[in-house]
Amino acid sequence: MAIDTTTRAPRDYRIYDKIIIAITSPIQSAIRWSIDEGVEFFQDYIYLFHTRQENVALLETNRKLLNQIAQLHETQHENERLRKYMDFQQKNQFESVVAQVIAKDVSQEFRAIRINRGSSSGIEVNQAVLTDEGIVGRVLRVTPTTADIVTILDLLSAVDATVERSRARGIVEGYTEQLCQLRYALRTDDIQPGDVLVTSGLGGLFPKGVQVGTVSKVRRKSFGISQEVEVTPNVDFSKLEEVMVIKALK
Repeated sequence: MAIDTTTRAPRDYRIYDKIIIAITSPIQSAIRWSIDEGVEFFQDYIYLFHTRQENVALLETNRKLLNQIAQLHETQHENERLRKYMDFQQKNQFESVVAQVIAKDVSQEFRAIRINRGSSSGIEVNQAVLTDEGIVGRVLRVTPTTADIVTILDLLSAVDATVERSRARGIVEGYTEQLCQLRYALRTDDIQPGDVLVTSGLGGLFPKGVQVGTVSKVRRKSFGISQEVEVTPNVDFSKLEEVMVIKALK
């Protein structure tokens, strides 16, 4: 049955109506499908465009938050290190200056670091330099705002040290970029791998009882009066960021 648009009366389709409907229906369906697909594609495009903008904004926010977190972690670590220095200073009654390492000598012969404090902060040549872990070295030269520190890894460095366990003595000198050696220890001295070396206090440069390093290897010769002793410094110079310059002992 069909609706007669002129009389609104129900009646059967005429033959030409059926032909027209048969011809036009697929076209109408195709047009409708194209419109629906176009609208859906446009909606998807708008959605993806906004999603991409939101993702870019989220990535930027995430980057800023990660930077802030990294800065907070760095500040926290720095505060923890400075707190250790303060505790170490109060425990040992040192009058000292805390400084940051700003440069390292890259030569094979001269193993030194540079700090961001100098004579204007009361730093002078031959003052002892250490961390809460142990001895770093001594002040070699100064400017008003910087100071160069020759470390115990330097070949010309010398620290009078004592084996904490047996009280054997010797001079700790630089050996390699990572190791020192204990010189002038008698062959009969009781020195074993794992022994801890501390400053003897002789010479008046380094305060007494500060850790220097740990014995990592011992080789006794069958002749002579001394033995070869390899020492690993307590201070990790590859990760050194702050140091404490001893101005005076209280």
